[in-house]
Amino acid sequence: MQSQLSTQKQHAQSSATFESGALVMREKLRSHAVEAYYANEKDPLHAAFQAKAVIHSGPKDMPVMGVAARSAFDALSDKPRSGKCLAYIHVPFCETRCLYCLFYQNPYRPEQSSAFASRLIRELELTSKKVSQNCAPVHAVYFGGGTPTALEADDLKRILKALPKCLPLANDCEITVEGRIHNFTDEKMEAALEGGANRFSLGIQSFNSKVRQSVMRVDDRDTLIARLEKLISYDNAAVVMDLIYGFPGQSLEVWEDDLKTAASLALDGVDCYQLNVFEKSPLAKYIANGKLPAAADSAMKADMFAMSVEHFTNAQWRRLSNNHWGRTTRERNTYNALGKSACDCLAFGCGAGGRLKGHSFMLERKLSDWEALIDAGQKPVWVLTRPGPHWHMLRTVSAAMESGAANLASIGREYGLPVDDITRPVTDQWIEAGLLVRTGEWLVQTVAGQYWHVTLAQLLIDFLSQHLAKEA
Repeated sequence: MQSQLSTQKQHAQSSATFESGALVMREKLRSHAVEAYYANEKDPLHAAFQAKAVIHSGPKDMPVMGVAARSAFDALSDKPRSGKCLAYIHVPFCETRCLYCLFYQNPYRPEQSSAFASRLIRELELTSKKVSQNCAPVHAVYFGGGTPTALEADDLKRILKALPKCLPLANDCEITVEGRIHNFTDEKMEAALEGGANRFSLGIQSFNSKVRQSVMRVDDRDTLIARLEKLISYDNAAVVMDLIYGFPGQSLEVWEDDLKTAASLALDGVDCYQLNVFEKSPLAKYIANGKLPAAADSAMKADMFAMSVEHFTNAQWRRLSNNHWGRTTRERNTYNALGKSACDCLAFGCGAGGRLKGHSFMLERKLSDWEALIDAGQKPVWVLTRPGPHWHMLRTVSAAMESGAANLASIGREYGLPVDDITRPVTDQWIEAGLLVRTGEWLVQTVAGQYWHVTLAQLLIDFLSQHLAKEA
């Protein structure tokens, strides 16, 4: 018994932050033995694996930086793309920093808005004549951050108005503005709608005022609901909100109330994401110093996830992916559905990330460096990673696992590789463990499999990569 308690304590400590848990998973896989990929059969929902393996699944690539990255990007820009295409626009400002966020870049000051918008439009124009940008339709545009809704109303509208001038938007292009309720005024809502936004994704995270304020979210429950209802009342765009489960102090009862409150509103969609406690985030420091209680462990987050599945299933919402639900046909989830796939993604704005022909790239994260390169008439590429062998197939597997069901046999036929046969030693064990169910050629995730889908996807990618490397 003492040994068992000691093991449990070590396991809890190893997964206290996302990074420590991911390290445990990497060490386990270092042997490349097939057993290292196996799941725990005793309790697949709560403890299929020791920890979440990655934030987002995908193949590993080789990076180049600085001038070499910009040169490689320029060469890619002269080549036409094919298939679906996305565009991501990054706004690197936040009015406040949420404790759990690792992606905070710059505090927002209103006087920065106009200059940033002008440079962002200039960046859109810089490559508007490049074949990679203008050769075929762009099917979804996503304004992320940071906090796009922090920008002043006129600047938000003129950026949106610049999109169809610089990008070949598809007739049904989904144009999402991400943001938060705080300071999202009527004027900004109307400016975004006038600019052409047809989807809003708002980070509510929790309706519980105490939980929100403990992680530095500003507005209370009543303000959130009132502002959401105002945006919905325009009836001119999809309104989607994010919920996060696993915050310190967010009990199962609080989470259930979050779900019920979301379902009571006339929203078009809801995302339910699990909290990742990053070791360099302020939240990790607050927990370590005793200023906040511990966040939910993996087992409790699994129960919270299962509760969300049960709740929205019973409410007859449509399942659009493992984490995303739609209530109306207005919500299509186009950007998120395609984002994990092999499709191209154009990128603009300080700190934005994109992909061209399998090459992932990120623009300068330091605002002054991004500004200087824009002013010099250069695309501000900071780092670019070259794709490895079979990258397209591996990303296709990743996207399939995100959706909740994968047909590995069909993917194998598409790429001329025995993907299903290669992975059966692992997927058959996952079926025995209760993570998957085989239906014909399809591997359908159970609720436990859905909770662990990111780890399942990454383990499949690693297992396939190792096998194909040996074959080569």
